[in-house]
Amino acid sequence: MHFRIELKKITIFLFMKLVCVKQVAQMKSKDNRIKLMYELLNGIKVLKLYAWELAFKDKVSAIRESELNVLKKTAYLGAVSTFTWVCAPFLVALSTFTVYVLIDESNVLDAQKVFVSLALFNILRFPLNMLPMVISSIVQASVSLKRLQVFLSHEELQKDSVERNTMTGCKLSLA
Repeated sequence: MHFRIELKKITIFLFMKLVCVKQVAQMKSKDNRIKLMYELLNGIKVLKLYAWELAFKDKVSAIRESELNVLKKTAYLGAVSTFTWVCAPFLVALSTFTVYVLIDESNVLDAQKVFVSLALFNILRFPLNMLPMVISSIVQASVSLKRLQVFLSHEELQKDSVERNTMTGCKLSLA
């Protein structure tokens, strides 16, 4: 029993690590796409002036393709996870009954044992079905907190690096 619990912990830890890696890759590719689109929109006049539309179209397409590949891998991982968690209650019941019968010849399944066991498994079904969503939310929160920590740990801007001009007769300030 203890070995099974430890094995389950290791499996969940490895799965969380894999989800975390995919989440970081997804956010990096999204950042690259947003950065390029921001640059394109800010420099649209220059882009049109020099007729660079096709070159930048290829760049945007490459970044979108990269992001799409990461999203596909994440979706496959999610599908495997969902399939595993949907099958888990059935497999747990099947393996429990199989081990119970095979462990000792005097163990016999009767209706009372089966129904009580299935009732307990059904009680555990909802928490087990919620576990993947909780794991995913924890991973997303962890990745977001790390990104916020990096952003907030940057040096502060010096106050004299920004010039503030005030206009007389107007209650508007430009920074």
